Amino acid sequence: MKIRGIVIVVITGIIFLLSSGNIHRSQASMVDFQGDCLWEEWKDVSVPMIKARKVAPYFDRLFETRKFSGAVYVVEDGNVIFQNAYGYANLREKTPLTTHTPFQLASVSKIFTAAAIMVLYEDGKLDFDDKVSEHIQGWPYEDMTIRHLLNHRSGLARYMAVASWYWKTPKVPMTNQDVLSQYVRHKPVHFFTPDNGFNYCNTNYAVLAGLVERVSGMSFGEFMQKRIFDPLNMKNATIYSRGYTPEVENQALGYKAGWRGYYVAGEDYIDGVYGDKGMYASVEDLAKFDQALYDYTLLSKETLDQAYTPGSKRRYSNYGFGWRMLPAKYENLVYHFGWWRGYRTCFIRDLERKLSVIILTNRDHPGYYVDYWDVYEMVKDME
Repeated sequence: MKIRGIVIVVITGIIFLLSSGNIHRSQASMVDFQGDCLWEEWKDVSVPMIKARKVAPYFDRLFETRKFSGAVYVVEDGNVIFQNAYGYANLREKTPLTTHTPFQLASVSKIFTAAAIMVLYEDGKLDFDDKVSEHIQGWPYEDMTIRHLLNHRSGLARYMAVASWYWKTPKVPMTNQDVLSQYVRHKPVHFFTPDNGFNYCNTNYAVLAGLVERVSGMSFGEFMQKRIFDPLNMKNATIYSRGYTPEVENQALGYKAGWRGYYVAGEDYIDGVYGDKGMYASVEDLAKFDQALYDYTLLSKETLDQAYTPGSKRRYSNYGFGWRMLPAKYENLVYHFGWWRGYRTCFIRDLERKLSVIILTNRDHPGYYVDYWDVYEMVKDME
């Protein structure tokens, strides 16, 4: 027993000495490698990894239990926390989704329409307080400005409702020029006079896309490609107008849930209109745009500060230039969600943390949606 005790003591001592040596070497190497900066570098790398280990199981479970179909990209201060894709771009052909698959952005397209207006503003081609009638000949609402359109304070009627009265060829896709012509010709009644209320309305951004064409002398798609997509290397981004532009290559088809399974969501004549929707892009494309906004390589800080300024005196929800806000709940946060023809989309940007959550899905199934705010809270709270 005495010998056994001596052996145990010796082994314990050796283990202690080895572990002490290891600790010492670790500390020494920490000092030797760029002084005491290694600890900060380790923090920067490990926190995104820890967050990723929490986000990944969330989406894995969502895919396994609710057949989540989409692509996800979460980035914080330039560090990619998580990126992955689940499901199929084409269910019949079993074409897998990837992080560079283009999705219809639905109302997230409005962010880019507003960006196009801001590019023209920085070019000196327009001012936010210009009257719309200065740029669109015959525009009947004299007191309406570009800012009113951006902030959803124009009071314009929904173009879908107006078209149901005046568009007589439903098999022919309607264009943005057709939308403008209907308002010039028929002068639909306002919900309210400009700047006397807030009403989120797709018409505002369809008109803004038409205005980009009038001011730039290019089609909206050409302008976006030349001034935003190409400079930012957004390789899979494009503007789609049904019947007037080529089909989007390698796109994620939009699916809706039916009693016999999922079916491809149909299109109609309204799908010829863009600006309020109609943009296709991948999560990787949106991440490049996101970083360009943080770096001020596309738009200046002064211009973006205006974009992030609430346009109405609303305490809870508000709207800037293409961005929604929830000032009573989240400070320094802008976002937009979208829904159209089987697609649901999310773009959340925490401007203080430089934390962005981008989620694009192509399967519309009630009760099976991602809770975007859950994902944001999940990564936000892990400091």
